[in-house]
Amino acid sequence: MGGTPDIEHVIFDLSEVLLTGVKDTGIALREKHQLEVTDPKMDWALEKHPLLSPLVKEFFHGTVTEDEYVNDVVKKYPQIGSAQWLKQHIRENFVEVEGTRDIVIQVRQLGYRLSLFSNHSKEWIDHCEEKFNFHQLFDERVYSYEIGASKPNPRSYQAVLAQLKTTADKCLFIDDSTINIEAARMLGFSTILFTGASDLREELKRMLPDFT
Repeated sequence: MGGTPDIEHVIFDLSEVLLTGVKDTGIALREKHQLEVTDPKMDWALEKHPLLSPLVKEFFHGTVTEDEYVNDVVKKYPQIGSAQWLKQHIRENFVEVEGTRDIVIQVRQLGYRLSLFSNHSKEWIDHCEEKFNFHQLFDERVYSYEIGASKPNPRSYQAVLAQLKTTADKCLFIDDSTINIEAARMLGFSTILFTGASDLREELKRMLPDFT
């Protein structure tokens, strides 16, 4: 039998795996307004866009509010519009990644413990949990704003293991960021780089003995 039989926990990233919105919204705003984005990109992001402002990590760590963060973005890029418009625009652009929810449900039905591990802010999570009700699919949820650390910082992965009361060798971690995947692998996690739901399904067939 193939797969990794010791896996007990399957840990999903949220952004660009189960939900998308911030990345696509930021890139679209950059292209629409032809913005010259000079801020250094975050270490977990693949490309620069205006929503990755200098305050975004603090926002995701829960040390600044959404209003402070959004005001910082529009102060630097006034072409975008008002802070209130941007807040609403971001919310309207959160959508589910097609096919991932069905996979989550299937993995859950097989008896694995499911967790969500995401770099995200409280305000956006509150909105998305109410809109999509995805949180009920998971046994545990670990957000960067709660633990004050974000991927790929090893401290964030250790926080997940502590909350799950487990060890990395019993965990399969799924994320769309190569940097985050590499950090998890260094700590002993089994990993899958997410590139789409259909590819994820094929990888899970390889990694989990009972996933078909």
